[in-house]
Amino acid sequence: MVYVTTTSVRRTVGIDSTTISDDDVTAIIAEVEPQIERYFNTVFTPKERTDILTGNGTNRIFTMKNPVLQVKDLYIDGTQEDTANLHVSKGSGKLILSTSATASTFLEKDNAIVVKYVYGWLEESSTSSTTSAAEVAGTDVSVAVASITGFADNDWVEIYGMDGKRETAQINGTPSGSTIILDKLVYAHVSGSTVVKLQINPIFSKLMNICCSLAMVARIVGESYTDIVGYTMGEFSVQKGEPYTQWRETATQLIKERDRLMVMIKPRPCVI
Repeated sequence: MVYVTTTSVRRTVGIDSTTISDDDVTAIIAEVEPQIERYFNTVFTPKERTDILTGNGTNRIFTMKNPVLQVKDLYIDGTQEDTANLHVSKGSGKLILSTSATASTFLEKDNAIVVKYVYGWLEESSTSSTTSAAEVAGTDVSVAVASITGFADNDWVEIYGMDGKRETAQINGTPSGSTIILDKLVYAHVSGSTVVKLQINPIFSKLMNICCSLAMVARIVGESYTDIVGYTMGEFSVQKGEPYTQWRETATQLIKERDRLMVMIKPRPCVI
């Protein structure tokens, strides 16, 4: 997944490659995207992270980042715990040990909890299918679905059904036919479970396009200091006026739209 492209940014702001090169637009995107991630305290393409935490003596603990898409591994005081024995709250990053877990609590000890997980803020897309058979837990699981149309390698999907099991996995392959290969399933899933493709929230994509556009407008205005704004020939004098008036209005409209979008969504909570 990518957040924005040079094409989408140019479409937003209307600045062509004769004014700002593709290389410079790419550099602007690379600068802006991490700033947006930092503001919202998350990422918008899945990212793997390992937290080393101090336990609290209870059966629940929070990851440092969220939303949590997949818990890959968990150690409590050096002992590996089966991630199938966890109840994972995707939105908050809360992990709860089930009654079948080896450990009854997250040991109250400095740096005793090590958890590897994938997090990122994604939402369901319109691309979905249903499983044709019951699926078992494991790695590189071949999942038979009604249709693979719209699914591709490296896509992230969410699978859930009437058994109450819900989890996120990544597609490792789409062989011919109606089968997708998922990197890991923590739980078994009943036949008829929904498999839905996850995507970046369109609001974030639009916000990033706008912020990159503002950076491009600032670049143009900054370069205009050498522009000639008037001519004098003997007794005659002609003034052209400010060379960036149209860009000032462009920036004003982009800022209004940026601010409108930013109040629609809130930064993710931080656990420290």
